[in-house]
Amino acid sequence: MFIFNPVFVWAFLGLLFIGLEFAIPGLVISFFGAGALITSLLTAIVPGLRSSVVWQVLLWLGTSSLSLAFLRRYLSKVFRGTTLIGSGDQASGRTAEVIERITPEAPGRVHFEGTSWKAASYTETLEKGETVTVLKQDGLTLIVSKSLIEPVYEDENDKSG
Repeated sequence: MFIFNPVFVWAFLGLLFIGLEFAIPGLVISFFGAGALITSLLTAIVPGLRSSVVWQVLLWLGTSSLSLAFLRRYLSKVFRGTTLIGSGDQASGRTAEVIERITPEAPGRVHFEGTSWKAASYTETLEKGETVTVLKQDGLTLIVSKSLIEPVYEDENDKSG
């Protein structure tokens, strides 16, 4: 019968577990869903596996446990937003334009590489229209400064450089 075909049962369970991850977050249930999908695929491919429920369950537990053990730590950082794909230093040293006032007390926004970014400054107040240098990227916030672009002169008359 179509409903009790183990390939479809495991595929249904896999999709169900992955869908439950949205209701019960924690990035655990989806690995059991991935294991069920792998079990479904292998049950469809390997002829003798379809008749052995014990081997199917062992395969499901094995693939789920291995994926949970080896992938959860890395993927949880990515989904939480604490890991950047790439080095994270790619923005350092580049320039951006202030589009919303930035103070040490309150972040503002800059236009950087074609889009608007949240930006903060540790010590400077930066006004709209000023060009700033990106010191570093902290998550989705750019830390910026103007003092790296314009030299600070001790004597107002000595602007020759």
